[in-house]
Amino acid sequence: MSNPLPDQAAQTIAVLTACLVQTIGKTNPEFIPAFEQSLQEMYANIRENSYFPPETLQAVKLVGGLLKNS
Repeated sequence: MSNPLPDQAAQTIAVLTACLVQTIGKTNPEFIPAFEQSLQEMYANIRENSYFPPETLQAVKLVGGLLKNS
């Protein structure tokens, strides 16, 4: 059974974050790869830390997915 998507607020933040990163990436092409690397590192840190609920991981993963699909 797959995990449900993050709630609407998390989805909205993920979409806005992806838009912001893409906009910055238009003027600084090095920004998107650096952001994606940081996002992957943050995902790994969050996954190892039981403090964060699963929805946080899903939201971080959603941002990465939105950037890859654009």
